[in-house]
Amino acid sequence: MSVQDQMPVRVLVVDDSEVFRNALFALVAATPGFQAVGLASSGREALHLIDALDVQFVLLDLQMPDIDGIETALRIRRHHPDVVVLLLTATSRAALRTSLLTVEDKRELSAEWLTDYWRRHSRSR
Repeated sequence: MSVQDQMPVRVLVVDDSEVFRNALFALVAATPGFQAVGLASSGREALHLIDALDVQFVLLDLQMPDIDGIETALRIRRHHPDVVVLLLTATSRAALRTSLLTVEDKRELSAEWLTDYWRRHSRSR
């Protein structure tokens, strides 16, 4: 069954840059099989929205003030292990890959890339 045949994947976009936050939100909203359900401008705000929005997938900026993306991602994974978290950066090509965290260049995201990443990293809910 394709992503398009299922209920839409509920995505939270977290970025302290309003430009990237809105661009990522628009990308998610335009991608078949995905539903952009929320925006957050900080890690702290994202942590408060996870439960309220029943999020399945978080696109999370790596570098943010207060609580950075890595700490936010670790907290999400600790309390919501089924939520897929993708760390994003535009400052440099990060090479952080562990069993829990992946960092990608947000300038390279596309609808196809998003769909493929979800297929590879999600667990059926």
